[in-house]
Amino acid sequence: MLLTMQLTSIQKHLQQQIEQAINHGKLNDAHLLLLNYIKQNPSDHFSYFLLAQVNVAAQDISKAKKLLAKAISIAPLPLYFAHSAKLAVLSGQLLDAQLAINEAIKHPQFAAIECDLIANVLTRLGHYQLALEWQLRAYQQAPNNPQISYNLAVAYKIMAQFNDAKQLLHQLTQQQPQYFQAHYSLAELNDSQQAKQHLQQLLTLTEHAKTPMQQQFLYHAIALNYEHCTDYQQAFAHFTTSKQAISGHVKYAAQTHRKFCEQLIALSNDYKPRTSNSDFEPLFVVGMPRSGTTLLEKIINQSALVQGVGELNDIAQLCQGANVQVLNSNVLKLAYSNTELTAQLSQYQQRINQLVARGLRSCDKQPFNFYYIDLILAAFPKAKIICMQRGRKASCIANYRQLYSPASAFHHYSYNLQDIDSFYQDYSGLINHFAAKHPGNVMIMQYETLVSEPQLSTQQLYGFCNLPWQIECLDFHKQHSPSATASKVQVRQPLNKKTIDYWQHYGFAF
Repeated sequence: MLLTMQLTSIQKHLQQQIEQAINHGKLNDAHLLLLNYIKQNPSDHFSYFLLAQVNVAAQDISKAKKLLAKAISIAPLPLYFAHSAKLAVLSGQLLDAQLAINEAIKHPQFAAIECDLIANVLTRLGHYQLALEWQLRAYQQAPNNPQISYNLAVAYKIMAQFNDAKQLLHQLTQQQPQYFQAHYSLAELNDSQQAKQHLQQLLTLTEHAKTPMQQQFLYHAIALNYEHCTDYQQAFAHFTTSKQAISGHVKYAAQTHRKFCEQLIALSNDYKPRTSNSDFEPLFVVGMPRSGTTLLEKIINQSALVQGVGELNDIAQLCQGANVQVLNSNVLKLAYSNTELTAQLSQYQQRINQLVARGLRSCDKQPFNFYYIDLILAAFPKAKIICMQRGRKASCIANYRQLYSPASAFHHYSYNLQDIDSFYQDYSGLINHFAAKHPGNVMIMQYETLVSEPQLSTQQLYGFCNLPWQIECLDFHKQHSPSATASKVQVRQPLNKKTIDYWQHYGFAF
């Protein structure tokens, strides 16, 4: 790590001791060592920084943030701001994260691992081009670091530099055959000939995939390659193996989600908030994942009056407050009864003002904002929310063949077809409720209609959003705007009907 300062020999030794203790899980030893050192050297900012890292390892983010703030108060070094930004992102304080990362990137001299950290924060904040630049800096310093190479490939994919991503991933999987996540990412980009070659390598690796995550990535990569080869029976079998590797660890309960959605509708029916008088006019694209939300976002962003902001998590985090869980009945009740929530949601507008040029409207396509429609409209009564809806079987297959992170509680429904189907029904019930309650603010867009009748559908869409329609909105695929979603390959293609009946390849699953 580069501090733009020279560490003393004592500090270097201390750093080695702490890193070794963290790596061996001896956090109490590290903690006591640093406390004793700070008692003797209360103005040594570096020891506070190291103690913050110990608390991060102990998953006490709140304490770590305070320790970093102390280090910054003594010596405002760019490294400390970079780590402070990371912790702010993890705790959902995105305005603070933006301020901290702005301070950090004023100074270009960082070690590779810190450049990688900065790139990750910038990605989380939606600054994809800048994130790629920092990821390249990391790679240039450490081209043999597998994680940094992989992160650069992901940054390339976000920016639609698919050939660069493919070349890097191919190189990485040859050098690190058991880097299963890289295999999965490469499989997404393969054509049929490349898929055949890739399959030969992957099928020799099955005995080496020991952990659930390794198995998930490996079998999903195999399934995608079988898809490229149009062997849908084998693809489905390996998608199933991939899903089963994780499903036991997420413990999704479809009935619990059903009751959660029923409670949400009941709360909504009784919700009579003091509506804000805000003139803010944000656009939101919501929907069940893989329903066409990214496609719709790209069409809207073709307007000269709109600037996309990607998938911001701000709304969910502001509604969640200090609660650990997101999709929780008690959290939901607290959000609906919180008389200060409308004011708190104004922080979202502040974030948008940081990201969007003056005079433009924002388009946020975080799919799961459909849970928060009442709360969004209480804070921003001029907002427009478009809910994407796709056919049931198409949605179920699209979600089943998608790999999601098990760390995301929003995606726990996706590990078997029955749960996906139940979630689809829950989602449909919610958006029909909100569209009926807020007809001037909420519109349901059918995916199949959009791709079959693009001109009429986009005219209706633009009219609903109070935007002047332009035929150029159908040329979204010609743009090279970033996309960090699962649809980053598909949205580089013109509107087409190919995906409408794609589920029929898996008709045997229903």
